[in-house]
Amino acid sequence: MQLEIPLTPDPGNADQVGWLSGRPWQISEPIAAETIDRLRREVPLMEPVSERLLYLLAGRSLTSRRDLESFFYPSLDHLSDPFLLVEMDKAVARTLRAVRNGEAVAVHGDFDVDGITGCAVLHLLLMHLEVEGRRARPLPPFIPDRALDGYGVAAHMVRHWAAAGVTLLITVDTGSAALTELELARQLGIDVIVLDHHIFEERPCAVALVNPRRPDARYPNPDLCGVAVAFKLAQALQLDRPESLPPDFLESLTDLVALGLVADQMSLTGENRVLVRKGLARLADRQKIRPGLSALLRVSGLDRGFPVTATDLAYQVAPRLNACGRIGRVMAALELLLTDDPLQAEKLAQEADRTNTRRKQADLMLKEEAIEMAKPYVDRGDPGLVLHSHTWHKGVIGIGAARLVELYQLPTILIAEEGDEARGSARSVANVDVKAVLDRCAGYLVRYGGHSQAAGLTLRRRDIRAFRDAFLAALRRMPGHGPLPVAYDLDLPLDELSTQDITKLVRELDKMEPFGAGNPKPVFRSAGLQLRHLPAAMGGGAHLRFGFRGAGHGRNGAPALNREFVAFGAGEAWRRGLARLQEQSREPLDIAWDVLFQVGVSNFRPRGGGYDPVQQLLVDIRPAAIP
Repeated sequence: MQLEIPLTPDPGNADQVGWLSGRPWQISEPIAAETIDRLRREVPLMEPVSERLLYLLAGRSLTSRRDLESFFYPSLDHLSDPFLLVEMDKAVARTLRAVRNGEAVAVHGDFDVDGITGCAVLHLLLMHLEVEGRRARPLPPFIPDRALDGYGVAAHMVRHWAAAGVTLLITVDTGSAALTELELARQLGIDVIVLDHHIFEERPCAVALVNPRRPDARYPNPDLCGVAVAFKLAQALQLDRPESLPPDFLESLTDLVALGLVADQMSLTGENRVLVRKGLARLADRQKIRPGLSALLRVSGLDRGFPVTATDLAYQVAPRLNACGRIGRVMAALELLLTDDPLQAEKLAQEADRTNTRRKQADLMLKEEAIEMAKPYVDRGDPGLVLHSHTWHKGVIGIGAARLVELYQLPTILIAEEGDEARGSARSVANVDVKAVLDRCAGYLVRYGGHSQAAGLTLRRRDIRAFRDAFLAALRRMPGHGPLPVAYDLDLPLDELSTQDITKLVRELDKMEPFGAGNPKPVFRSAGLQLRHLPAAMGGGAHLRFGFRGAGHGRNGAPALNREFVAFGAGEAWRRGLARLQEQSREPLDIAWDVLFQVGVSNFRPRGGGYDPVQQLLVDIRPAAIP
């Protein structure tokens, strides 16, 4: 069968939106035939490669031999030179001096997963680093408590460290905007190395500011997060002084780096992909996995024999660590990553799991309130959302904002009011730089910072309404502020395929893991399907299971459409769509449907046997266009 590759925008459906997403659909950019021919010769795989895989690789701009080699066979040798990071040489020199002189060194992280893993990496680095028989004297690492210490570098800890004789402070995932606190450190005789990735307006007085997003950056990968910058310091030290660290030390850090990169939604391309692939492989090695991460996988239900994926890290592991930093005891998360005691690891993992349960309860309440508050603004066509409440916990507003972005595809800011002050968390869609929008509203903000997709802000409660007006006005001045289309990669006519065909496709897609930002899991479209029956409800109606039939009859075995589709969180949107259909006097079983879907490995093993290795996920659905 000839593969169907649409080379034009989705025909006849420009004015339609998906029922589950509320957004239009858009086919990926067309790929030239000569590109596919060249790629067919360059792919460094021994087994035959399907046309589908070639188109998926080309759609991700993976067309050169070098890029394909590092994509399929990642190695630490593919990492960029860390000394290309501006001032990395200064950071290395000052660190080595601290080790040679036996100085007291402090490490300051941040309370999200990136800051926690970065703190762990730096502590391990200082514990292992040895120069000419000398070692530094690292103090216990510090991560601020969100409620007690607030955002950024904690000034009271700077004073504490100065009194304790600290002469070098290394910050990770924070510090770029800490002008006052770093000036205080300088006055108290503490040198500071900042390892960060956040945008800043004015350079702080650090002896080294290593940040891939600084204005004069020349590093080829701007998408390093804090823990990845900490890893690059370790890489630079090992390059400069190979004997200063154990030979396998860099490899031993990749699990922590992978966790931070995935949790911070960094692009999983280039060297980030290398680090995540290496980290996932380390998590699969029972001899090398850290006790804390092993315990965390158990409480997350990820110890059932299936390989851990980047998706597992994003949706199961990272939230438990994040919960400690948002509404729990943040040091429990750091202790969990650093402990060598399996019993202590189990205790801390259970604490993280309980904290995450509390976080989910608070998140659900906030989400329900925020959705009700958002409806009138969505209905009137506002380009973004700014919602506030005095009952919201500032530790979960970021998660709530992300949920609303997923639901409405609009830049969203949720604000928790605390007396006369208000703390906000912003999340955005891919085509809107929320940090740039906040720059235009800076006059209403006491402080703010972040990057294009996420930011934090503080303002006076009395200024919330004026800030909302300014934020929406700034969004309206930006081109293309409407809902971002749902992108799909290829047409995949399921009524012409067998279950075996789909199983082969899943095995092929597995070579493209890990999926995430920059390397999204492929989405396929199948058109003109009919429902075999109304979808079955799962999870009390929150989730649905769909069964379809098509005009074709498959080939080479059981038809692919024999396998049902799971649609997580689709219940409410489906019911709203049915209501609209009934208003038009149309029956869902009598019309044709177009669907967007993903295929992947199923991790569900039923107790009674009958394991199906493939899971089909319904991404979106809409009535087929009438010719």
